Amino acid sequence: MSIIPLSLPRQPNPPLRVAPLAYALSHMEPELRELILPGESWDEMLARREAAADILDDLLAEAGEEFAGAVSV
Repeated sequence: MSIIPLSLPRQPNPPLRVAPLAYALSHMEPELRELILPGESWDEMLARREAAADILDDLLAEAGEEFAGAVSV
């Protein structure tokens, strides 16, 4: 009897689907992805990041619908 657990056969990871993320990032304004803009206040930065998150979410949903028919398993 051993306290070392037996390793299970490793399952291959499914391939990552990066097309929706690439689609979303290519359709976003570059300023939305910046960490901080010159002369931007803390509150402005937080508002911009919140807007960017909402836009990214919408674009990912749009990309998911667009690529849904193109997915083959």
